[in-house]
Amino acid sequence: VQLTYTLPTATKIGVNWGRSNLDKANAADNDGALVKENEAWTVGVYHPLTKSVNLVAEYSDVRATNQQDQENKTRVFDIGAILFF
Repeated sequence: VQLTYTLPTATKIGVNWGRSNLDKANAADNDGALVKENEAWTVGVYHPLTKSVNLVAEYSDVRATNQQDQENKTRVFDIGAILFF
């Protein structure tokens, strides 16, 4: 799911969320380290400098769970630019 809104200054703000699930192949599959679920959401600000260059700032919160329900969490803040050609 993604939602964006462009401000009168041409700056775009957005938020997105997604999740994926993976079941075991069969009941005999005992590898608990396999991924069971990935989930992430991101909030971002995108400002056009020119027609071809946008400045970007994003914050993401990511969670992965394995088949034994152990979690791995990551929080990331990114700053950069996008070049369109």
